Parts: sequence; structure tokens; C-alpha cells
Amino acid sequence: MLSACLRLPPTESPIPHVITTGGDESGKTLIVMLPGRGDRAETFIDAGFADIGTQHHFDTIAVDAHFGYYRQRSLLPRLREDIIEPARAQGYENIWLLGVSMGGFGSLLYAQAHPDDIDGLILLAPYVGSDKIVADVKAAGTLSNWETDGKGLRDYEVDVWRWLQAQTADPDGTPVFIGYGRSDSLAGAYGPLLDAMQPSKVFARDGEHKWTTWTPIWASIASELGSRTSP
Repeated sequence: MLSACLRLPPTESPIPHVITTGGDESGKTLIVMLPGRGDRAETFIDAGFADIGTQHHFDTIAVDAHFGYYRQRSLLPRLREDIIEPARAQGYENIWLLGVSMGGFGSLLYAQAHPDDIDGLILLAPYVGSDKIVADVKAAGTLSNWETDGKGLRDYEVDVWRWLQAQTADPDGTPVFIGYGRSDSLAGAYGPLLDAMQPSKVFARDGEHKWTTWTPIWASIASELGSRTSP
């Protein structure tokens, strides 16, 4: 484990990122994309995510938010100071976070900490916390019934699930889309969340925890999001 940590890429300030613009009709909606553990910003480009954004007139920023930023607990300040606040200053009307796997959890952490900064989340095969927090939520039967004193649980995981509980219960809450492969090893953790969500915001397809599963899901969500954000 220690050797793996030593091989982590260095963290930088500002956080590196790759910007793709969606053409002359873009400039209103920005998709900020956070990779999974072991992936980098360029992985989104290679997987066609930026091209899909361009097709729907979104600007995209693929952020090189590797595991080192999570380990140092510098992800949220780097995202806010280096990506989100400059984007608002440039005049973006809609800023969405798109997170894959670990990046999904990073997106949830940011939304919970800075709820007024973003307009929605797109979670693709997200990691949603440890087995303990998932079991605690499942024991309640439904997400709406879930109550906990937090004992034995990580505070930040409890905070994320409480945020999800609040948003799914509020018709005017922050929009959350989730997409995943039905054979994904993480999919078993989603039950209480899926039951609490509007079916139109859930995108499941055959596939595993792979980019070949996520790219077509992103294409479907981008089409739906484009219809929501167009004038």
C-alpha cells in the first residue's frame, strides 16, 4: 500500500485540466469531469466524452483529479478555486459535475460542501462509500426512512448520504443523474438511492465497470441534459 502511495502523481496548484469548447453555440453549460482512481484527465478525451459534449454544445473541463488530491484532502479547494469559481466568473449559467467511479464520490463531496456552486450531478458507476455506510442505509429499508447517529461511520460518508437523502426528497433539489452497467461490481450499493430517484434520471445498461459502458450512457444523459438546458 505504501509503495502504491509513493507512485502517486504529484498534486499541483492550480490543478491540471483539459478544456474542450462546444462550438459557437456553447458557453452556457459547462461539464466538469472527474476521473476514477487510476485514470487521468486525458482518459475522458480518449473515451470520447469531450466529443459527446461538443455534439450537444457543452463546454467540458476534464480535471486531472487523481487519488493524490483525495489523500491530501485538497480536491475540494482545488476544484473550487481553480475550476468552479473561474468558470462562474466567465459567465457560465449551468455548471454540472460529472464523476466516474471515485470521481462520482468526489462530485458528491463537492456538492455536499458547496451546494450553491453547481447546478447538477452526473454520476457514472459512482463509488458511494464503504460497505458500512451502505449497509446502514439499506437497513432502513428506504433512503427516506434512514436515520443514523453516525457511530462507527465516517462523517464525510454520512454527510454525502444525508445530502442525497435531502435532494431526492425535494422536487426542487439539485438534479442528480446516475448511470451504471448492470454487471458493475458497485451496482449493488445503489438500491436505496435508485428507489428514491425519478426513473427518468436513472440510466442502466448491460456492461461492467468499464469506459465502454460509460461512454454510451454519457451520450444518453448528454442528450437529455441538452434538452433541459437549451433555451
